[in-house]
Amino acid sequence: MSNLTIGISTGMKNAQMSPGEIPCAVLSAEFIKLCNKFNAQAVIFPPQFNTPNFSLNGIDGLIITGGGDIDPSHYKEEPIDKLERISMERDLTELNLLKRAEEENIKTLAICRGHQLLNIHKGGSLYQDISDAGFKDIDHAKPYEDARNHIHDIEIDKDTKLSNIIKINKLKVNSIHHQAINKLGENLIISAKSTDGIIEGIETTNKWEAIGVQWHPEYLSEDESSFQLFDWLIN
Repeated sequence: MSNLTIGISTGMKNAQMSPGEIPCAVLSAEFIKLCNKFNAQAVIFPPQFNTPNFSLNGIDGLIITGGGDIDPSHYKEEPIDKLERISMERDLTELNLLKRAEEENIKTLAICRGHQLLNIHKGGSLYQDISDAGFKDIDHAKPYEDARNHIHDIEIDKDTKLSNIIKINKLKVNSIHHQAINKLGENLIISAKSTDGIIEGIETTNKWEAIGVQWHPEYLSEDESSFQLFDWLIN
């Protein structure tokens, strides 16, 4: 077991505090519990309101978490009407974290929104809405009561880091998104897809160890595959 420090990005949400309902940086405790299972400590990176320029000294691994949509200006597109919960502060904070992690070769696990942002960091783009793009066979946007349920299958390419970590070629995952990767970024390969063709896993091909997954392993924390992903990140 390790005694490492894992940096975890997070977003803002209104929460009831002493002064009333105010914006707060919030993170699901499931991330902290999963890190603690491996004797790793979690520190949180919330959105910054200046120009972020992080030092990741002392950070042994990085998690970029899920959340709202990403501003399409980052991949040179105009926004459509279906976008929700965009935060330029969060976008810029997490893009800087990814830049620093690549420069400093810090192992990175990017989840859902983070998976999409990893692709944008490497020069890729998104489908702003997958139903508009013609993906209608699977309902991928199933939050709330379905967040901890297995919604659909993904198929994992056997010649990938993800396959080496999870050690199976088909996996049932949860699904909480209406956007997905379109054009793949540089130095990335596809490691998994859903049966309707949505990219569900990507990973880097250069010296930086980074993996993106479209599903939420933190909400399936009892699954062996979730345990294996966090084991890879921390150990």
